[in-house]
Amino acid sequence: MTRKILFTDLDGTLLNDQKQISGENRRAIERAVAMGHRVVLSSGRATKSVYMQVRKLGLDRPGCCAIAFNGAVVIRCDTGEALYERGLEPELVRYLFREARQAGIHCQTYQGGYTLAERQSEVLDYYDRSTQGVSRVVPDVCEILTVHPPKVLLADLTHSGRLEAFRRAHEEKLAGKAEATFSCPEYLEYLPLGVSKGYAVKWLCDYLGIPLAASVAAGDEANDLSMIRVAGVGAAMINGVVELKAEADYITRADNNHDGLAEIVRRFILEEI
Repeated sequence: MTRKILFTDLDGTLLNDQKQISGENRRAIERAVAMGHRVVLSSGRATKSVYMQVRKLGLDRPGCCAIAFNGAVVIRCDTGEALYERGLEPELVRYLFREARQAGIHCQTYQGGYTLAERQSEVLDYYDRSTQGVSRVVPDVCEILTVHPPKVLLADLTHSGRLEAFRRAHEEKLAGKAEATFSCPEYLEYLPLGVSKGYAVKWLCDYLGIPLAASVAAGDEANDLSMIRVAGVGAAMINGVVELKAEADYITRADNNHDGLAEIVRRFILEEI
């Protein structure tokens, strides 16, 4: 039997709209792991938030890995050790915070297991609730940073178009300095140059000695495009965005609220359907 590796997004893919793992998705993953296949959670979420889902699935064991911050961090799940990590330059973080502040857009970054922002807001409260994260509000984020953070996130819950306008306005200035991607319509994320889920998929397959041809990637949003493109099989959830489904090798019949990920596991990992 060919050993395969599944890279699965969390929100909108493995998780339903209540941010829960369904029994059917859990059972499919457990069967895949029991048969010797690998399952890698691959998310834009912070490392701590991804690790919570790792533990819920019992993947905190030797040989298991996970991808956080849209590919900026790859960890060993048994120890939490970072196998690979990249960060944004401080001057770029300062630029994004300054420009977001002037545009009236919420902005945050990450350090030491905390989400850092410069003011309390409905957006920050929503982010903490949905990811089970913990935030700190400080007068000047850049003054307390002691590391190069893995990403900066801009958020707008109103779907006003301000995030896309911000991305376009700063596209030329940030060209060759950072990657911009949407992890959902509400979140515009800036990553270190060259960082993506797709790059992390290739890096981890090489690290584990698994051919890319034996990989399956599952997602639903624009930030999943890179891993859909590089994996041996790129699968999109039926609830996914149009541009992702346009490039997918397979589109599920069921959405994330009806065990769509289990469908992918059964078809491409377990080869039952």
